[in-house]
Amino acid sequence: SSVEILDASIQDSVPATPIYFILSPGSDVVGDLDRLASKYGFVKAISYHNVSMGQGQDVVAMDKLEMGHKQGHWVILNNIHLMPRWCVELET
Repeated sequence: SSVEILDASIQDSVPATPIYFILSPGSDVVGDLDRLASKYGFVKAISYHNVSMGQGQDVVAMDKLEMGHKQGHWVILNNIHLMPRWCVELET
């Protein structure tokens, strides 16, 4: 199942390296990630953040990423393809 695949990916990961999911149009793994976040003790909007990228969300995303980096949170950036210039800024 998709949850098992995601869980295996998480088990193989390390905190210092982000996990990227490249999804097909129409696929949605957020529900699966919600379940796994709960399994690992993360709380939505407290230690697990989901940002839908678009106009003005770069500031929100950066805040959540900085907080996540410092405090070990999970951060999901949905529709990041809408922000290609910001992605370049994010890399620096």
